[in-house]
Amino acid sequence: MNGRIATGDGDILSEIEDFDSRLGSGAIWSLGGAGFIINVAGSIIFIDPYLSSPPSSNPLHRAIPIPFSPQRIKKADAVLSTHEHEDHCDEQTITAIERNTQAIIVGPSSSTAKALEWGCNKERVITMKSGARTLLGTKIAILSFNSKDPYAESALTFLIQTPRGSLYHSGDTKYFEGFAEVGANYTVDIALLNFGKEFPSAENRWYMNAGEVANAARYLNARIVIPMHWDIWTEAKDDPASIEPHLKKYGRSKLVVLNMGDKFEF
Repeated sequence: MNGRIATGDGDILSEIEDFDSRLGSGAIWSLGGAGFIINVAGSIIFIDPYLSSPPSSNPLHRAIPIPFSPQRIKKADAVLSTHEHEDHCDEQTITAIERNTQAIIVGPSSSTAKALEWGCNKERVITMKSGARTLLGTKIAILSFNSKDPYAESALTFLIQTPRGSLYHSGDTKYFEGFAEVGANYTVDIALLNFGKEFPSAENRWYMNAGEVANAARYLNARIVIPMHWDIWTEAKDDPASIEPHLKKYGRSKLVVLNMGDKFEF
């Protein structure tokens, strides 16, 4: 898969909403953390968007600014939430998108239960379990798979199949055998994989380390690896460049690092 990176230096939201993916290419933008927006085949898909600040009760400190207000969003076809944690399932973001667009809200039961509690239209809320598949229009399929997230009530990973390639989002899963199962049965062109330092107070790792990311990419047979989550929390910030030596051991996957607001066209 060929692609190119453009550094974000303007109004990110306007760039996303004005990008015409019907002309042939697709693009993905980083929102920081685990958040991304994909514009492909005429559809705009938000994945784990987190466009607010953590409450005072949250011990973590946001290290990057909010890229834009969710109230400004006017175009969206789907919002995917991998699990119920606030940086993956944010009330302010999801309710604004649901109110201002006709987007469907997709996620495991823990995420969709929150969406319904927040007043989202139940006809546009889709609860998925591992092994499920839902269509977005006629050109895009969303597939759900298991996750090994020790901190989530329920969690999924997603594969988004599009005419321009397939994108896998790991959510906060730890390294596990599920990567090999996906890679053996599906094509993964771009793998969005969590990465970051271990919190000193955590009982379990929150994010994968560099070697685990490379192994996940290996078993997914991913052509491109985009690390995520390494930038958003001050306590877990890490250097994604450290993944590259591990990837070179296997010789297949290319590392692409996106800072908040950067775009990767594919």
